[in-house]
Amino acid sequence: MVTPLVRVVGLSKRYDGQAVLSDVSFDIEPGEIFGYIGPNGAGKTTTLKILAGLVTRFDGEVTVGGANVLGDRARTHAMIGFLPQSAGFQTWRTVESALDSLGALSGVPAETRARRIPALLERFELAGARTKKVKELSGGMAQKLGLIQALLHEPKLLVLDEPLEGLDPPSRNLLKDILRERQRAGTTVLFSSHILSDVEDVADRVGVLTGGKLAATGSIRELMTAFGLPHAIDVELARLPEPVPFLELVGDVGGASPHKRDQWRIVLPDGADVDRAIHAIIERTLAGGGRIRAIGLAEPDLDELFGNYIKRGRA
Repeated sequence: MVTPLVRVVGLSKRYDGQAVLSDVSFDIEPGEIFGYIGPNGAGKTTTLKILAGLVTRFDGEVTVGGANVLGDRARTHAMIGFLPQSAGFQTWRTVESALDSLGALSGVPAETRARRIPALLERFELAGARTKKVKELSGGMAQKLGLIQALLHEPKLLVLDEPLEGLDPPSRNLLKDILRERQRAGTTVLFSSHILSDVEDVADRVGVLTGGKLAATGSIRELMTAFGLPHAIDVELARLPEPVPFLELVGDVGGASPHKRDQWRIVLPDGADVDRAIHAIIERTLAGGGRIRAIGLAEPDLDELFGNYIKRGRA
């Protein structure tokens, strides 16, 4: 059994008598990227602030690397790199000076700062802006700067609140690549986002929070089962069967419809045997003179999962 790096047990928080979090529990394993999604006001930011030690009055237990975030704050702070929704830099400083100052305040040794700051600026494509004042940066550049400060001390855990918000597509792709790099280096990542496609791209597991309660956690495929979405099979054809149309061949296997170019999606009925259905599709397509380039279970879409969950919640 792998010991979780992050353990949240029975986390509850109230503001002015109003419940913001209610008995939230989840674990994150070392080296895992955990996506935290939910509507605005669901309690995502409060959870992250508790982990980062910025909110200290709550019920429940939160530990990082076995250390309690309240009882052993120095140890947990050393393990965590935190990016809030709005990082607070002294705007009159240059980019390089701002990072050096924050690194010094966080206890990062001078020699480490001298090595890490130029390397991170280069990786985040900000080396050309190192002498610019922070107030001169675009929103996307400032967001990158915030993530650099979270990485300066090479934390075991990155806690990121909407890290991809406000970025253009190339910058979002760059940051997603960097998150995967950090994961390969052994860093654990917890990040919230309302951009579901970005969560789908990088998260190993997802937690769905709504109304202060954790509705479900799991991989995308596990959530598909939890939210009651049907299984589907994607078939990419190199050549259509002749003379019987493809729809007629697979019509009794499930509901088939064109999905992408040369690709069909077949939605299986409840309780269908997936392996038997794939075998039948292959057998009938080949018998009809068709050729299959690829076939397999369809990957569910996170937007579809989340939308289905919201509909269920309203019902």
